[in-house]
Amino acid sequence: MFSSNVVRLRQCHDAFNVGDFDTAVTLVAPDIELTDHGRGEVLNGRAAFRSWMEGFYAMSSDIKIVDAQYIDAGDTVVAQFRAIGVQDGSMDSFPVSNKPYSLDVCEVWRFNELGQAEEGHNYSDSLGMLIQLGHIPVPETA
Repeated sequence: MFSSNVVRLRQCHDAFNVGDFDTAVTLVAPDIELTDHGRGEVLNGRAAFRSWMEGFYAMSSDIKIVDAQYIDAGDTVVAQFRAIGVQDGSMDSFPVSNKPYSLDVCEVWRFNELGQAEEGHNYSDSLGMLIQLGHIPVPETA
């Protein structure tokens, strides 16, 4: 049986999948701190969290979280999933490629006593995604 924290994170991911950022931000604490380790960014607050999610949709209007698995560790939840879609928008300084991608992601979320995520860590392979999209060449093997 999953804890309410797992249910809440699943609801946040479900809201993300349909672009419902209004609902997603209500599922995290007002002072949420999210570290996107793949990008080297630390985001603070619901507005920054929302902007971070919107950035993924700007890069890929059909982005979806799939194959999610959740590990319940009390006030901490670990989520492993793939983000899939087609890059139909620019991504930072990289132009539209119109190529599909599949990005493996691991997230670790810590929840407060109100059941709101107050700290999150997102780990993903940005380099692998850039290679899939053709923005950088596959490294040569030795």
